[in-house]
Amino acid sequence: MADRFSGYYEHTLDPKGRITIPSKFRDQLGVKIAIMRGKDRCLKLYSLSEWNKVYEKYESVDEDEDPALYRKMRKLLATSVDDNEMDKQGRLLVPPALRSYAGLDKEVVVSGAGRHVEVWDKESFYRFIDEDEEA
Repeated sequence: MADRFSGYYEHTLDPKGRITIPSKFRDQLGVKIAIMRGKDRCLKLYSLSEWNKVYEKYESVDEDEDPALYRKMRKLLATSVDDNEMDKQGRLLVPPALRSYAGLDKEVVVSGAGRHVEVWDKESFYRFIDEDEEA
């Protein structure tokens, strides 16, 4: 069965660029985590088993059938994916380029999003939530 993540937690990015993964998510994510740029300037965290499914989906795009989508997928994979290991305290180092993309500075929200976990700048997360409620 696929991982299912729900709930959200406010955390602080430490000076080294690490976030603490909520204990509720740790076992499902595992020690090695794939980090990817997400829509709306958040980061997506995947367990390796779930990441392999996502990667296979991207790999299945045929260059000859859909060159534009193929190029987009290759660019996304080349520029936005990193995998890191969680330390024994449940902290995950977020690479500087991905921190910059998501605007992560100090206060963050770690949120369950179904088959993956998202990391948001706190202000951006609540703005995103408010926008959905207004729609």
